[in-house]
Amino acid sequence: MPTNNLLRLAICLLILTGIIANAQLNGSSPRQSFTPGVLWNDTQGNRINAHGGGVIFHDGRYYWFGEHKLAGRSEAQKAGGGVHCYSSANLSDWKDEGLVLSANLTNQLSDIAAGCILERPKVVFNAETRMFVMFFKLYPIGTGYDIGYVGVATATNVSGPYIYRHKFLGGSSAKGTGDFAIVRGDDGAMYHLAVRKPDKAFVAGRLRNDFLFPEGGYKLVEGVEDHTEAPAIVRRTEGFYLLGSGSTSWTPNAARSFFSTNLTGPYVSSGNPVTGVNPHNNLGPEKTFGGQISYIIPVVGKTNAYIAMFDQWKPEAPIEGGYIWLPLAFESGKPLVRWRDEWDLSVFGDK
Repeated sequence: MPTNNLLRLAICLLILTGIIANAQLNGSSPRQSFTPGVLWNDTQGNRINAHGGGVIFHDGRYYWFGEHKLAGRSEAQKAGGGVHCYSSANLSDWKDEGLVLSANLTNQLSDIAAGCILERPKVVFNAETRMFVMFFKLYPIGTGYDIGYVGVATATNVSGPYIYRHKFLGGSSAKGTGDFAIVRGDDGAMYHLAVRKPDKAFVAGRLRNDFLFPEGGYKLVEGVEDHTEAPAIVRRTEGFYLLGSGSTSWTPNAARSFFSTNLTGPYVSSGNPVTGVNPHNNLGPEKTFGGQISYIIPVVGKTNAYIAMFDQWKPEAPIEGGYIWLPLAFESGKPLVRWRDEWDLSVFGDK
């Protein structure tokens, strides 16, 4: 081969090597696996900032919505800045879609004025109104955690922007509700299931057809232990599985699980679904790997495939909080979340 051709080939190889290295440094190369408890960057190489979140699937992509935390602030200093969104085709590498609902920086009379507490956003699609509806825990500025509202925002596009609409008190209680799940029942209606304030009982209320308000009162959900927070519910052929946590503020505790053939109960306890040890902090079932459940993702295109999302809270520096995503299995009629240092979607098989 002539010398000049060899030189051109060498230059091309150097350029290609540089492109690949640069993509890896910037975090833009596709991820092929999950590494629970390890720093998780988006496709631009930035730390994913979507805490206490949930995921929906729309038009071939997954959308992850979570709390946007502000750098340099603790939870006590009101670190919340709104809701951040990321999208992915494979659940492992995530594109930043930006801040889709921001705290109001100009109007201190707004329910979502800067300094409010906005937590655990979940988004669902209403086929009748063709609107994406976002729900979140809302404690207006200056009110602390005394009265828990449900904030509602809507958008015509899944990635926003979302417009704040209003708040409501759920649970048929003057103190409202805390942690919640939004789940479709066997009757086709959407339900708000939440821990009620101040007695910490677990309750369920049906939403209106437009999802914007509860349709009526709430009922006590029998069988779900009081003080069950962070509820995440998945529906399978045999019924509904509910995973949750105890109530110890930001400190991790043992997970709990329940099963019912009816979304609103009665439920039967299935015990602690967690097994194994997180090698990054040496925490196991008694502390849920150092995390707290936030959502259960059905994997589209695979049968009986689910991912359990956990948050590792860091109240002194919330933006540095981590994520633990693990396969959710079912053995002997009970949910099981087993620790894995690294895994990919092949654990679910081909279907």
